[in-house]
Amino acid sequence: MMMMPENHTLQKKDIKHARIKVAEDGHVRVLVPHSFTDDDISALLTKKSKWIAKQRAFFNKKSRIELARNQLLLFGNRYSYFYDDTYSRKILIDHSFKTIRAKKDLLDPAIQKKWYKHEARKYLVSRTEDLAERLHFKYKAIYIRDQKTKLGNCSYDRNISLNWRLIKAPTLISDYIIIHELVHTKIMNHSGKFWTLLKSLYPYYKDAMNWLDKYGNCL
Repeated sequence: MMMMPENHTLQKKDIKHARIKVAEDGHVRVLVPHSFTDDDISALLTKKSKWIAKQRAFFNKKSRIELARNQLLLFGNRYSYFYDDTYSRKILIDHSFKTIRAKKDLLDPAIQKKWYKHEARKYLVSRTEDLAERLHFKYKAIYIRDQKTKLGNCSYDRNISLNWRLIKAPTLISDYIIIHELVHTKIMNHSGKFWTLLKSLYPYYKDAMNWLDKYGNCL
């Protein structure tokens, strides 16, 4: 297998067409069919070099929400986590002082993700129900999912899927995504009619879109 440029990973797979993926940290993953030769790979990297540079520049411009080692992101705010064996099962969240106390090690990635998903299900389902009732939308079901690229989705059956990572975002953002998907229960495309209805229901949509453009990669 050929020597790849720095911060590039090559993987040969049972696929028909070559693909290149650029991660937020700038790492480039090159996926090619087994039939690709070293010359084919070199030609692909040369052809896509400007696109790769553009993607890296895009991610470099994104702002980051820096967290201290003991901090968690919740509703767009930094919460300090403290291990406390006083609470054997309960996780105590103090929204006034932005603290989280628990016997569970919420700094462990697996435990933290499970907790985030639990909090997301509690908040996002309830919030969607409230907004749908207030704005007169009907949907079939709500799902909290682990989507890699989407924060929300609405199927043709009017099933709404929300990314658990929205629990990390300010309510300005989660409300925008929820209302966006609720509007899709009536208008499945992004036509002018869709945006006119969304704007009338959520005048802060531009603020939400600007935040997502700047900090969305932090979720």
